[in-house]
Amino acid sequence: MNDYALMNKSAGHHLDLSVLSRAWDWIKYRALGLDESDVPGERVASWSLSSDARVRPLIHARLALWGLDGLAEAAELLVEQLVADVEEHAVEVHAPGQYRLTVWATDDMLRCEVEAEDPDDAPMPHDMRVFRRLACCWGSAGNAFWFEIPMNPQDKCRNSGWVSGGRIA
Repeated sequence: MNDYALMNKSAGHHLDLSVLSRAWDWIKYRALGLDESDVPGERVASWSLSSDARVRPLIHARLALWGLDGLAEAAELLVEQLVADVEEHAVEVHAPGQYRLTVWATDDMLRCEVEAEDPDDAPMPHDMRVFRRLACCWGSAGNAFWFEIPMNPQDKCRNSGWVSGGRIA
């Protein structure tokens, strides 16, 4: 029982804030399109967004929450490149681009993926120089483009066996 519930119980009321906490979780993760799961040794956050969403604050806040501030600038820049490609194609077809942004953090790697809702909007960056400079590996699969950044810049890419179109540092 939390402190607030204990205080109110001693005053003759009993209010369990866990109900409010569960309601807030439902609002955040279901009604607002946010999704988060906890896997031992891995942190995952995923958002369903439209092309006009501001992704930099989402990435920055999530990585700060996970204590990965040092990777935020590179991740923000790379994700923004992918989202810009989804937006560019959406403008061409005069429709809002919908996509899912997913961020995974393990003990040794940060992985970001942008998956377009429409297969025709699949992100493919035009300028790969920034990926070559900041990511250890990257690739695409179906409607999605992903990249990885090692927690330690001296580490090699752990996915060297299945990289599609990416460079192994």
